[in-house]
This record gives sequence, structure tokens and C-alpha cells, in this order.
Amino acid sequence: MNESALYTGYETMAEPSLSRPGSRRASLSFLFVLLFTVAIYARPEDVVPAIAQFHLTFALGLCAGLTYLVAYLSGNAPFVWTKELRIVLLLTCWFIAGVPFAYWRGGSFQVLTEVWFKTLIVFFLLTQTLVSLERIRKILWAIILSELFVCAYSVMQSSHVIWLDQRLLGVNLGILGWNFLGLAAALTIPYIAAIYATQPSLLRTGLLISSVLFLMWMLVLTASRSGTLNVLLSIILTCLVVLRGTSRGKFIGVGLVLIVLAAISLAPGVFWQRMATVWSGSEGSQSEVALSAMRSEEDRLGALKRAIQYTRQNPLFGLGLGNFEVASGTELAKPEAWLGAHNTFAEISSEAGIPALVLFVALLWTAVRSLKALGRTTVSDRESFELNVMARATFVSLLSFVFGALFAHIGYEYFLYYPVAIAVGVQYIARQIEASSDAVPQPLPPQLRAAEMNWGA
Repeated sequence: MNESALYTGYETMAEPSLSRPGSRRASLSFLFVLLFTVAIYARPEDVVPAIAQFHLTFALGLCAGLTYLVAYLSGNAPFVWTKELRIVLLLTCWFIAGVPFAYWRGGSFQVLTEVWFKTLIVFFLLTQTLVSLERIRKILWAIILSELFVCAYSVMQSSHVIWLDQRLLGVNLGILGWNFLGLAAALTIPYIAAIYATQPSLLRTGLLISSVLFLMWMLVLTASRSGTLNVLLSIILTCLVVLRGTSRGKFIGVGLVLIVLAAISLAPGVFWQRMATVWSGSEGSQSEVALSAMRSEEDRLGALKRAIQYTRQNPLFGLGLGNFEVASGTELAKPEAWLGAHNTFAEISSEAGIPALVLFVALLWTAVRSLKALGRTTVSDRESFELNVMARATFVSLLSFVFGALFAHIGYEYFLYYPVAIAVGVQYIARQIEASSDAVPQPLPPQLRAAEMNWGA
């Protein structure tokens, strides 16, 4: 394969400089992005409500944006222009164009300004500041440690956090709570495996294992069917794609399987009753828990059918951002109709139209295709090995999102755009390494030398 073809369409607006660990480009902006990541994942205000008055996400996001602007104007942050960023900007333009045609224009405008614009800004800042492997690792550690804190607190303080129908919602009211937890875990597991395989350390290993243990135990306490299936898929893909080729990779692969098996074997009865409905349907147990699970499944199927119907009725601009629940609840006049689409693709098509869905799928496809190409390159030194593994982990993370997105409506939230931004960063670093003529390769350590890491092998 011609390696130069891997970066077709990937451009920078300024002369590139080698992006290795230690890069100082827009360092202050990156620090605020890092803190912002902790704020949206860990949500400390859910543990200590008094923190909410400081509006951490707004303050940190504002600081990140202003410091990036200063760095850009001073020449310390050359603009990185990628296909992924272009697609997200086109998607934004389409969202804006659809506001005047929305079912409820005020609600659509609110979602656009209070949800999507924040996601856009964070995605932009991530694409401009993730210019080294060191920074990518720091962002991933911010996510992993946030998950560890939230899950450990929810499990260890289970009598003081929220439970719903024998299911643990936990302390976190964001992505790390209830039905969303499985999706969050599925996106993170490939990165946990990648860090373990490329950054051996007793402390890091202990933190990674602890994170997986608490994630898996909280997952079974949430008794989420889609979340469990999503995590199982993520683990299988991680073992097949990310961990192949190293002894450490095989070890963590076996460890992940054992942890999942242990968590499932110790799971409470509500977990098994809900999971039984996946393969037995209405012919299974008629317990209250099983009946509730089946009603939930019926409600979600009904929401999907309505989303398809709204897409057909409004194929160009849809109902408007955030309007599916309003339109469904108002028109059917039933309490169970006041639900989101519970499917990210259906959410976008019904609320923003088919062109928006095409752009959304194009974003995923562009990132996945580039990462798959990078994962096929042959490694020659430590940095290219880590970059290769990180590309594979991001590839699996995005595939895990595609599966999880079939059961959750999070098309406008931050969480997809983190792995997409990491994909942009990985491509940028690879291009910088390729363009560097004076880089001295570092030999692979013995335990990594066996890993050619070629998907075509």
C-alpha cells in the first residue's frame, strides 16, 4: 500500500512541525480542555451539589476557547484543517438551516445553542490541541480516571445514590449513569487495553484494572441489556483488533474476559431477569422486572417507528433538533410517547433530515476508514507502535459507538466526538512523523518487537 494515500484529504493551514511528546503548542488551551473533560465525565457537582454554582463546564470551556484564540493569534497554534472538521461544520450549517422549519423553533434553537454549539467548540479545540501522543494519553487518562471515580463512588456508596426499580442509576446524571454507562464503557475499553499494552507500569496497571472492575460491576448493577451487549462486543473487537501480537495484550485480553465473567456470575437477579428477555421475549419469565423490560422494549420500538415516520414526512430538515420527544408526546397524548428516539441515527434523521444523517454517517465512515488504513502500517519504532495501537483502539471505539448508538439518542452530545477527535489527532501525528526527515527511530523493546500489527496478516 502507498502510505502517502493514508492521508489524502488531510491538510494543515500552516507549515507542520514534528508533533512529539513535549510539544508546547497551545498548551494552556489543552490544559483547560483536559479539565473540561474531567468536568463533563466525572460531573463533580453530582457528588457535591455546591460545585454547580461555579458552572465548571462553561468556565473551563470559555477559558479553553480564549486561550486557544490567543495561541492562534500569536502563531503558537497553526490551524489543523481535516475532512472530519469540514463534515462537522457542514453538519452545523444544516442544523442551523433547519431551525426556521422546526416543529418547535424555540426548542430547536435551544438545543442548537446550548448543546450542539458546545459540542462543536469542544470538538474543534480537541482537533487543534491533540497534536502528540502524550496529549492523547492525558485525555484518555482524564476519561478513565473520571469513570473510575464515578463508578467506585456509586458502588461503594450505593445506599446513598439513586436506584430505579432495583437498578442502580448511580451518582452521575450524565454518560456514566444507568443505560448510558454500557456505551461509555464500550468506548473506553479499547483505550484501556491500548494503554496497558503500550505503557507498562505497576501504578498504571493497577488503575486500569481497578477501572475495569468498577465499570463491569456497576454495569451489571444497572442491568442494562444494550449496555451489556455493547461491552461484550467491544471486548471481542478489542481482543481481535487491538491486543493481537504482544504477550501483554494476550494477558489483558484474558483478564477482561475473566472480569466480565466474574461480574456476570455475581450479578443480582434483576440483571438475569432483564437479560432473559433478550433471547426469550414474551415467552420468558412473567415477573414484574421482565414485564417492565418488555414494556421498555415495546416503547423503544414504537419510538423507532415514529422516528422513521417523521423522517418520511420531513425528509429535508426533519422536526428540528430536540423536537422528536415534543412532537411524539404532543401528537399521541400518551405519557409513554414522551420519549427520545432511543436511536442516534433515527434521532438525527427525524430531527435534522436525511442530509444530516448522510453527513453523520460520512463522519463516522471517514474516521473509521482512515484509522483502518493507519492500523495496517508496519511498525518500526516505539512511537509508531503506540500510534498503530492507538489507531486500532480508536477504530474499535468508533465501531462500538455505532452499535451502542442503535439503542441511545446522543447525536448532539460530546461523547462521540472525543474518539473522532482522537482519530484526527492520530492522523495528524502520523503525518508529522512521515514528513519528518530528521527523526531518529527508537528501537522497539523486546516485548513489543514481535508485533508487526498488520491487519492483513
